[in-house]
Amino acid sequence: MEDDEIIKNLVFDNQLLMVLQHFNLAKLDYAKNIKIYTSIPQMNVNIYLERLENMGLIEKYSGSSIKRTEAKLKKTNEVHKHHTYYLLTNKGHYILKSIGPREYIKYLELPCLKMLAYKKRRNDDPSKRAKLINMGLLDKYGEITSIGESVLDLAKRRQINLSDT
Repeated sequence: MEDDEIIKNLVFDNQLLMVLQHFNLAKLDYAKNIKIYTSIPQMNVNIYLERLENMGLIEKYSGSSIKRTEAKLKKTNEVHKHHTYYLLTNKGHYILKSIGPREYIKYLELPCLKMLAYKKRRNDDPSKRAKLINMGLLDKYGEITSIGESVLDLAKRRQINLSDT
């Protein structure tokens, strides 16, 4: 899978991106702990871990014990493995670093950007609203999120015509 296709998949699925971003903080972790920190159901976390591994963004950790220096969220100094631990790969780190508001604008159509800009238009098209929610640009109540604000700010700085006409 090419990098552009991977970035597109991550941009369109906020929960998948959240799982990958978790590894930036934790360095090394397992599904149940990821579920706790991201509030994503464990079945979904397992599916996302498998997808990320197939994309080459994470890999299974092969050591027999885990030290706190490797797993930043561990509470004890060293533990023996009782779960399948995953680790961010160099490719995953590179891809994660490259995702920002620019990528969101690259994959959003103008009507979606207008819906993001004008609160009164957010209920016009349920499919576009669902797309914005899935991308993490709107929350489930239709309010703009911090990444949504960043995307909107960049669109305005790029002078993309967002007028409500």
